[in-house]
Amino acid sequence: MIPGVIAAFNFAHPVCAAASFLALGYKLRDLRQDPGNAALKALCAARLCTALAWVWLTPWLYVRIDHLTGIANLSALLSNGCIVLSALSTQLMLLGWFHDPAEARRRAPWVWAIFCTALMAMIVLFLGCPLRGEHPVDFEVHFARVRHADAYIAVYLATYIINLANIARLTWPPSHALSRPWLRRSLRLTALGSIVVAGYPLGKLLGVAGRWFGTSRLDTAAVLGAPVCAIGGSLVLVIGGTFPGWGQRLLARVRQYQSVRRLYPLWFALYQATPGIALFPRRSSRPPWFVPDLQMRLYRLIIEIRDGQRALRPYVDAAELAAMAREARAAGLDKEDLQVTLEAVAIRLGVREKAHGAPSAQPGTEGSSSPSTTDLVTELAWLERVAHAFAHSSPYERHGPQGAVAVRQRE
Repeated sequence: MIPGVIAAFNFAHPVCAAASFLALGYKLRDLRQDPGNAALKALCAARLCTALAWVWLTPWLYVRIDHLTGIANLSALLSNGCIVLSALSTQLMLLGWFHDPAEARRRAPWVWAIFCTALMAMIVLFLGCPLRGEHPVDFEVHFARVRHADAYIAVYLATYIINLANIARLTWPPSHALSRPWLRRSLRLTALGSIVVAGYPLGKLLGVAGRWFGTSRLDTAAVLGAPVCAIGGSLVLVIGGTFPGWGQRLLARVRQYQSVRRLYPLWFALYQATPGIALFPRRSSRPPWFVPDLQMRLYRLIIEIRDGQRALRPYVDAAELAAMAREARAAGLDKEDLQVTLEAVAIRLGVREKAHGAPSAQPGTEGSSSPSTTDLVTELAWLERVAHAFAHSSPYERHGPQGAVAVRQRE
């Protein structure tokens, strides 16, 4: 099993290291904007130490470092030491998150003392261990009964468990009380990631305990189960630590993309009626799958839809539109639905009449524009409703509002 596990970790560990380095780069941008933020500095340090830990644990590099230095299993000390330093940085970050600056400074020396003592103890015990052979995957279980190595492993795993337990303890309960949804999600992901990563020290401890009691049957928990938990949990922690920033931007882009596709059929109908409204002409009636500049495209769609509506006003008969408005009110549409529906019907009537070529003798404006607003989000939401109503407004032409209401009920 070991050769296959080594091959898998030669791939998975660099991926986790790359994810941590990317998260570090992402947070360094924030740190440049807020260089005095102690919690943000600690978060960056934690990401760096975690990334380096994954680097040292990569099996092929683990063996290479042993050969270059002549010190067996030096990478185990390097990676474990980075994990302890990452734990130290994480706890300092949590102090900055959950305490005022004065209280955080008061507690920080104790955090430094605990984790630095653990690190120094690990170094002393490692140097006193008679370690032979290279064991990048099964270091803990292989040396579980070696003098001093057992104490080294116990100190390392205990420090790791304390760190993860405190992360979960501090991040999960406050997430229920937060009113900011993105921060709430970030804290919950951080708590979840720490719980998943806790499978790593617990799995290692299970395998080590098995060796202490004279059995190797639990080695799989330490050799395979523990690293899998560490890989999965580490990726969740990376996401949780950066989620509020990129998550909001990603969701905004997804919503912009959806808005472009929802507005496109309405825009295309207006464009066909009045080609001059378009800055970027298109021949296809299908919405584009790739939109390089979403925000600019949305601005253009809104502007060109409004231009198209103004161009159609002379072709909308006031009497016909007023009659439909009366029937729509009688059909039970509330005021806002009525406005949306009449605006969509006015566009459809204008497109139809302009195709015949003659302006109306009594052009109308009822229902031809949304309530005045300078809010882009509100304007966009309104036009999306108009676009939906436009796609289903043909029953008004054939059967009037009663027929359209029936169609809506079937939908």
